[in-house]
Amino acid sequence: PNLLEVKYDESSSLFFLENDFMRRIDITSVRDSLNGYQKGKCFFSFLDISIIQGSPDICHVDHFLPHINKKVHAENGANINGVWNLVLAHSSMNSNKEKGAKVPHIKYLQRLFNRNEFYISSKHPLAETIINQTGKTKELRRAFLEKQYNVALNNSVVTWESSIEFQGTF
Repeated sequence: PNLLEVKYDESSSLFFLENDFMRRIDITSVRDSLNGYQKGKCFFSFLDISIIQGSPDICHVDHFLPHINKKVHAENGANINGVWNLVLAHSSMNSNKEKGAKVPHIKYLQRLFNRNEFYISSKHPLAETIINQTGKTKELRRAFLEKQYNVALNNSVVTWESSIEFQGTF
């Protein structure tokens, strides 16, 4: 487990492996990997999204907790670029007039916890990374998310809730 740590490169939207023995190797598109849970739906609104490059409905890879607080999260033991914090969002949801750099409403935190637990229980290749980033037990992982959510709230002016939300599919 200590040798396998999947990381995320924002500039190329790719997950990659890196350790002292290997140079950086792209392993998959972040959209493809995250879509395994979301099944073509926006994490927040359940609007249809696409992961196909060039599609008019191409989704955004969104930091659930805003990237703007990266430093304060790092001081509190979290990599905000970690798989645990990345979701797919409809482009309209990730705009500045919608979520942008706002902290999502607490109701979405349970959805993020469920998503992370799904990857862990399904033995998805990202499972070990999520465990390493958030904790070895369900209780530790829940506490980790709650702590990071509170860190984000303490460093934010406003929370956000989707203006559109269809019936959930996950």
